[in-house]
Amino acid sequence: MKLLLKRTVNSKERYYALELIANLFDEYLVIRTYGSCTNTKPTGVISNTYKTLNTAQEAMEKVLHEKQKRGYMSPNQ
Repeated sequence: MKLLLKRTVNSKERYYALELIANLFDEYLVIRTYGSCTNTKPTGVISNTYKTLNTAQEAMEKVLHEKQKRGYMSPNQ
C-alpha cells in the first residue's frame, strides 16, 4: 500500500509518501519518504520494521493522522 500526501508552504510544494511492504523475513516495513516537489531526490527516507501487519498498519495510520494535522492532503482532494 502506498499513500502520497502534499502541502504548500510559502508557495513551495512539499510531498510526504508512506509505503507499507512485506519483506522476506515475515516482517513489515513502513517507509516514509519526504521532500520538495521541485527536487528529484528526496530530502529524507525513514524505514521502520514491524513484526505484524496489524502493528505496521497502526503505525502508518498514526503517521498519516499526524501529517494530516500538519496540512498534508491527498493530491486527489
